[in-house]
Amino acid sequence: MQLLTSPAYDRLLTDDRNFHLVFLVVGGPFTLALFILSGFSWMRFRRAYRRSFPRRTYVCFAAVSLILGLLMTVVFVANVTSVVDPGQTLSGTTFSPLGAAWLQSGRAQLSPLLQHAIDERLAWQRPKAVICTVLLVAFGALTGFLWRALIRQSTSDEQLRKVSRLMLGAGVLSAGACLLLMVMVIGNAEGALHPLFLAVLYG
Repeated sequence: MQLLTSPAYDRLLTDDRNFHLVFLVVGGPFTLALFILSGFSWMRFRRAYRRSFPRRTYVCFAAVSLILGLLMTVVFVANVTSVVDPGQTLSGTTFSPLGAAWLQSGRAQLSPLLQHAIDERLAWQRPKAVICTVLLVAFGALTGFLWRALIRQSTSDEQLRKVSRLMLGAGVLSAGACLLLMVMVIGNAEGALHPLFLAVLYG
């Protein structure tokens, strides 16, 4: 959709830039944390006994954290591009009928229907952002507790056989939940702080 410069489009450009800036502010620390976790796990891996559960655990955490950190870096760079040139992000974008009607009006003031869509979005996205953040902290603490307990109890393959399979499964699921919640925290923070971009895009 090609649009001439207008107060409405300029306002959308500003919100689009801020929307992606939120990712840099919120997603940046997560990206750094993944690289720190990878480095920490690698150091622990080198110190662990050969052919032991802790050694396999640390190498898995190091590899997964590194891969996820690199993926987040790619997304981070893409968002930097959007912050520097939001027009490139919007180029060729198909907007919702509600958003397109507002943009075609050219007025920076939001239409009542678009404002209603934003209010409805904020009504569920703000609480969701807070809930996901609280859950991420809780699951992060739980994941750390479970894996520390597993490593303490499983310094050898013989001891590993005595470890509760339920605890091992819970540790894997908890770590996966942390990754999912991380994505949800970033996405909901973006939508809660700068909802105009999503409202124009999806209605």
